[in-house]
Amino acid sequence: MKVLFDASFLMLSAELGKDLIGLAEDVVGERIEPYILPDSLEELKSISKHRGKRATLARVALKLAEKMSLLRLDLEEPMEVDEKLLEASRRHGLVLATVDSRLVRRAREIGIPVLSVGRGFRIRFEGAAP
Repeated sequence: MKVLFDASFLMLSAELGKDLIGLAEDVVGERIEPYILPDSLEELKSISKHRGKRATLARVALKLAEKMSLLRLDLEEPMEVDEKLLEASRRHGLVLATVDSRLVRRAREIGIPVLSVGRGFRIRFEGAAP
């Protein structure tokens, strides 16, 4: 299953010290082929340049992101990162992995399958995989 990860999902994985991608594979019952947008990488790099816990988590998340395939999205107009994540998922038939509740809601509205983390840090998969 091809899955596009956003920065929030990777940061949570770093914070919990858990392999959320591996846990997600158990939930969906198949191997996940992970993708990330250049914008999400830049977001993590930007956060990692600061001090504190959040910066440390971003550095760990960057290590996770290094193992992912980079997905470039050619757009005619500039878009916010969340909109790029939705557009890339729609265009390329990818499941979107995020813990951003607003982004989960938007993905649901337009029919994009979502991997997220619920109560008790359980992986949730919503929608049909493309």
